[in-house]
Amino acid sequence: LGIEGLVMFKREIRFDADSYTITVPASSAPGAKEVTISVFDKVTVNIEVEKDKNTQRGKVKMTLVEPVDSSSM
Repeated sequence: LGIEGLVMFKREIRFDADSYTITVPASSAPGAKEVTISVFDKVTVNIEVEKDKNTQRGKVKMTLVEPVDSSSM
């Protein structure tokens, strides 16, 4: 099973349109390396419902957990 949705990044990432990959920069942790993710790679995400401050309606928020934690990005 899978979930499909729009992916947005707050930080700069590299996208290779020819090979459908993104390269996420290394975190600030010592020894951290860049991570490349391709289409159909298995990843782990945290899924939560976030309320919009203006409309009070819920929206789904997915945060990448593995192979790189995007919660601080």
